[in-house]
Amino acid sequence: MAWVIRKLSSVVICSMIAGAGIASELKTFQNRQPTVAWVKPVGEIDKQIDEVDGISVDNNGNTVISGVFRNQLSIGGKMMKSRGKGDIFLASIAQNGKTTWSLQIGGSGDDNTFDLTTDKAGNIYASGWFSGEVDFGGQKLKSNGGTDHFVAKYSPSGQLIWASGFGGSDEDGGNEISVLDNGEIAVSAITNGTFEAGGKSYKFGGGNRDSLVLRLTPEGKIRWVAHFDGSGTERIRALAMAPSGDVYLGFQYRGTLRGQGETLQARGDWDGAVARLDNLGKLVWLKPVGSKGTDSVRGIGVSPDGAIYASGFFGGPGILIDREVPAPKGRQIDYVVRLDSSGAGKMVISLIGAGRNLGPELQADNRGVILSAMQKGTLTIRRGSKVVAELEPPASGPTSYVVALDPSGELRFAFTPTPVGGKSGAFGDVLSVSRNGQYLVQALRFRGEIQVNKESIETPAEKDSAVVFMRMNGS
Repeated sequence: MAWVIRKLSSVVICSMIAGAGIASELKTFQNRQPTVAWVKPVGEIDKQIDEVDGISVDNNGNTVISGVFRNQLSIGGKMMKSRGKGDIFLASIAQNGKTTWSLQIGGSGDDNTFDLTTDKAGNIYASGWFSGEVDFGGQKLKSNGGTDHFVAKYSPSGQLIWASGFGGSDEDGGNEISVLDNGEIAVSAITNGTFEAGGKSYKFGGGNRDSLVLRLTPEGKIRWVAHFDGSGTERIRALAMAPSGDVYLGFQYRGTLRGQGETLQARGDWDGAVARLDNLGKLVWLKPVGSKGTDSVRGIGVSPDGAIYASGFFGGPGILIDREVPAPKGRQIDYVVRLDSSGAGKMVISLIGAGRNLGPELQADNRGVILSAMQKGTLTIRRGSKVVAELEPPASGPTSYVVALDPSGELRFAFTPTPVGGKSGAFGDVLSVSRNGQYLVQALRFRGEIQVNKESIETPAEKDSAVVFMRMNGS
């Protein structure tokens, strides 16, 4: 981790460059860093782009990944060849970095998985879309239209438990998914037509696309559906469930966003929003993230203390939940905001780099929140007007970051890989923390060559994926 950390809130400089002197206070800080146990590339054998879109790590350190590949893919020595435009891969990697099993799912059309999670027992839940007839591992689903939304549940050993399809005669797909300890599921879907689920039809609301939330039983049966529409395009980009069963949503939309009698009007090209649904699917509140620029909500999570964290990018100045927030004119910044269950903003953190900000993904844990995104140049972390830290990257090109903050917004740790060569770079994508807080995994999208600790990985494609596994060490 060749990242220089200037911990300005305590007037301390922490260098992670080999050979630098570190005071005893800084050794304590460094000892709280996660340990990178391994990094594993996904793709790298052809020039087609392969994507890890879903990732989850269980309490035993088993990492499950899912995504889409085109042409060929090799996982754990097993070669896969796609049957159609895109096929789904699903794989489990043990704590020692060895692949224990892998699956290929797909037919002759376009198939993709967008998100994945695991429950307390290690069962696996995947969400995405499929076209035509597809065998999910002993159960076949047939789409009603171009593509349909699917949710599939697998055992920890990769055996299919059930698969369910939803959708109408148009284009439908599945996005974010979250599961409680007891296997109760909340999952989001998109459609550009009438959507069919649980024997009911949900009429298209106009614009370019509608979004829905499906609440499912552990057996995959519909409990309720919440429908959002508007005059433009709306998409649920983040979803998390609280132990109570309440569902928290993060949106990006154009035009208007409507749901259960509430309407938000976008201030700029794209706006964001955060919403809360109760355990029965009733909308409790809907809060705006909007400026005259481009805004989004990309990550959302619920911590054990009941706090809600939402993250994304912001083109301010404008409204972030319930307060006016400044932002560099003409630029986007990354942000994370801490909310209470009423939707009131309690803390705003901005993360400002030199390049284009894309908004971090996040995971909430019992020590605060962990963010994953991309930076170029110095990353300045601010809580309001106060500078919490400045992070210097190990190379001049774009690279990913993992930044962890405690509930007060102070820096817990930071991690980044090192791009090798001027054409290399990395984008920090989805991440997961085990429920016991012992393990952290991050999916990277990268080009060229990158180094993680002493390991180097590279790809011949324009962009491929990699998985980084860390032990948290109480951090």
